[in-house]
Amino acid sequence: MVGELDHTFVSPEQHSALTVTLAAEGAPSSMVGTTTSVVRTTVLPRVEVTAGAPAIVLDTRERYVTDKLLGEGGVGEVVRAMDNDIARPVAIKRIRSEVKSPSTLLRFVEEIRTIGQLEHANIVPIHDVGVDERGDYFFVMKYMQGETLEEIIARLAAGDRATHEKYGVEERMRVFLGVLEAISHAHSRGFVHRDIKPANVMVGEHGQVMVMDWGLAKRVGAAELPATLATRALGQDTTRLHQTAAGALLGTPAYMSPEQARGEEATERSDIYSLCVMLYELLTLKHPLEDCHTLETMLDAVQHREFPIAGLVSHAHQRSTPMDLTWYLKAGLSKDPAERYQSVDAMIERLQLRAQGIVPIQCHITFAKRIGGIAMKTIDRYPIQVSVAMMLTFLGTVSAAVVAAIT
Repeated sequence: MVGELDHTFVSPEQHSALTVTLAAEGAPSSMVGTTTSVVRTTVLPRVEVTAGAPAIVLDTRERYVTDKLLGEGGVGEVVRAMDNDIARPVAIKRIRSEVKSPSTLLRFVEEIRTIGQLEHANIVPIHDVGVDERGDYFFVMKYMQGETLEEIIARLAAGDRATHEKYGVEERMRVFLGVLEAISHAHSRGFVHRDIKPANVMVGEHGQVMVMDWGLAKRVGAAELPATLATRALGQDTTRLHQTAAGALLGTPAYMSPEQARGEEATERSDIYSLCVMLYELLTLKHPLEDCHTLETMLDAVQHREFPIAGLVSHAHQRSTPMDLTWYLKAGLSKDPAERYQSVDAMIERLQLRAQGIVPIQCHITFAKRIGGIAMKTIDRYPIQVSVAMMLTFLGTVSAAVVAAIT
C-alpha cells in the first residue's frame, strides 16, 4: 500500500542494480544517480477539544491510504487514495507490477516532469511524488470525480436518454474545445501528447475537462527514450487496438495518425489527426475503423482508408452530424500531414467563429447556415429596425391581399 510505515524503500543493492541496468539501456546520465527515500507520513497536527479547551495533537499516520483501483493502461495504474494530511481524496499513479522495467521507469519519470511543465486548467496537476515501501515510484494527482469521454460515448451509443439530454452536439463540442485548449498549451511548450483518445479525457461532475495520461508525451525534437518492455500483445483482441502501446509502436492503434502507424516521428499535426478521430467518434458514436479486428488491418486502414463522411453516418439514437462539423473533421483527417490544420490554435479559432454563426461556405447546407447566422446577428444588433421592417412587410402583404380580394 502506498505510504505504508516502513523505512525500507530502495536498498543499496536494488539501487545499484537499477543504475547498472539504466546505464546499459542508454538512459540519460541524469537518470543514473542516487535515490533518496523519505517515509511518507503525516506532518500536520490535529486539533481536539478536551474539557472545552482546544489541544494540538501530534500523531503520525500513513500519508496516503489507497482506496480502490481507478484504471490502468499499458504501463501504469491509477488508484484513489485518501491524503490524511490535507484530508482530501487524491489519485495516485504507479507502474503496474507486471511490467516494471528500467525502461518503463524512464517513461514514468518523464511523464511526471512533462506534466509538471504543463500547468493548465485542462491538464491534471501533480501534487506530489514519492517512493513507496516496495521501492516503487509514484506520483499524486488531483482526484477528479467524473467519467472518461470513452464512458460517455459508450452510454450515448447505447441510447441512454439522460446522457443524450446532457451531451447534445453543442455540449460535446464544449468538451472537445477544452481538450483543444489543453493540447494547444502543450504544443506551445514544445510537447506532443501522442496518445490522444477518449479514455484519456476526463469530464468532471461540474463539466470540467481534463486531459490525462501524458506517459507517451515527448518534447518535439528530443531523443526517443529506450523502447519499453510494457507493450501488450495486440493480436486478435480488439480491445487492445484501443489501448496504449509503448514499445516500438507508440500510441493507440485506433487513434494514431498514419505517420505514427508507419513508425515515423509524431508531430503537432499527428496530435491533430488523433483529435479529429476522437471527435469523429464523439459526434457519430461510431469509430471510423470499427470493422478492423487485428493490428495489421488497423494499421493498414489508418494509413490508406478514407473515413466515411461523418454527416452521412447514421445512428439509431441520434440525428446525423451537422454538415459544418463534417467539413471541420475532414480538414483534420487528411492522410497527408501538410493538408491538415496548421495548428490546434487554428482549430480553436474555427470553433470560436462557428459559435458566432460564421462557418466556411463549403456546400449548400453550410451556405444556408452562414446566411442564417448573418440573419441572427442582424436581428441581435438591430432588433427595433428589424421589427419595424417585419411589421411593414406584414402590413404590405395584408394590404396587397385585401386590394386583390376587392378587385
